Amino acid sequence: MVNLVSSSPNNNAGQHWGWHGLWVPDDEPHLNRQSRLQVLNRRDRQYGLRWVWASNGQVPANAVRTTGPSGSRTYIGRAHFQGSVTPGMIVPERKACCISWGGNEHSIKIYEVLCSAGSFVQITQTDADALLRATTGGISESGEPIFIGRAKHKGNWIAGKVQRSHGSLGMCYIPYGGKEVACPEYQVFIAVPPEPGTIGHYWRSTEEFNIPPDATIGGANENGPLYIGHASHRGSCTPGQISRATNRCHIAWGGSEHRKPAFEFLCNCRGKFVASQDGQVPVGAVLGGWSEYEGEPLFIGRVQVNGHWLVGKVQPSHKVCYIPSNGKEVAHKHYEIFVHDGI
Repeated sequence: MVNLVSSSPNNNAGQHWGWHGLWVPDDEPHLNRQSRLQVLNRRDRQYGLRWVWASNGQVPANAVRTTGPSGSRTYIGRAHFQGSVTPGMIVPERKACCISWGGNEHSIKIYEVLCSAGSFVQITQTDADALLRATTGGISESGEPIFIGRAKHKGNWIAGKVQRSHGSLGMCYIPYGGKEVACPEYQVFIAVPPEPGTIGHYWRSTEEFNIPPDATIGGANENGPLYIGHASHRGSCTPGQISRATNRCHIAWGGSEHRKPAFEFLCNCRGKFVASQDGQVPVGAVLGGWSEYEGEPLFIGRVQVNGHWLVGKVQPSHKVCYIPSNGKEVAHKHYEIFVHDGI
């Protein structure tokens, strides 16, 4: 469901600050992130991987632990960056997920945490079969599968990404000392197969306005319940509220309320709303979509207005929740954000 430049260039003309805190060229090509992320989501389900959204160094109790520089406590994570979804390591002390991309190390404040059992297996000339059994954990900006790996560097195991296309036995790239370090000797992560019939939340479209039985209610107004949904708009996938009264998904975008006739319901999602502010993404937040330009992750939020709970989008870089109301996009600094139960 959800995307994104290397380190800051010397000449900053014609550029602006991106949501991830790096310079972004104005002429960055628009990437078909939706197709890539749909492929990645299918692979996650195939391998039974469970990824949990978090931010600022937070991790859930069942996060997959590894080690970092100087033996520090780190966890397996991945971050959406420059059109890719890149595996790396979450470093709580740095309050970020550190990934390697384009020759450099990048620290991303909003990320996903791996919460699935598995083990690391060494790749050797005599046992390259493990590479064929490796678990896909990400996808490159060009659509190539990326795997979860780790390599021993200066006495410590550092988690990173594996690209099979780089060399006869692939290559593991780790973030270290501000650089992307290539390691030809490495281990890959192989997940434990999922239990049969395991299914998480999903997004469902309907040709006619038929509310799925497992659709998720996010709020209500004078016309009845409001369901959590999202809709495509101007290159974004924007979360909002689906109204039975209008048969539309109401989203906030560009200062206005938009009523979208084509949308998807959030289904089979057990969760709750928790208080948040200042763009914080609590552990277990449910991804609702992405912004139109850089692919910033957007989350599901709600605000109480005149006694009614209205559903909208949380854009972390803006530190507010936007809701659609009376034809306008209205920003609120204090809001609730939707998270999975049991995280």
